[in-house]
Amino acid sequence: MVEPDGSRVAFGTTVTFALNDQNRTITIVGNDEADPAAGLLAFSAPLCRAMMGGEVGDLLDFANKPDAIEILAIQMPT
Repeated sequence: MVEPDGSRVAFGTTVTFALNDQNRTITIVGNDEADPAAGLLAFSAPLCRAMMGGEVGDLLDFANKPDAIEILAIQMPT
């Protein structure tokens, strides 16, 4: 597995993104750590899968909608 360097959305990164005209921040974690109410989403969740590999400024398709997600910021794990 490639270590995250903050340039792309990857396992362990914290991502701020726009979806449906709302900004959200989530951290991508393992299935056993997932707690959606706390902003911890499993890497296997459809939203995370749609963002994996994305970079700041990218517009990504989600739920059959083109350009549904805009990546606003990516932070490294602390």
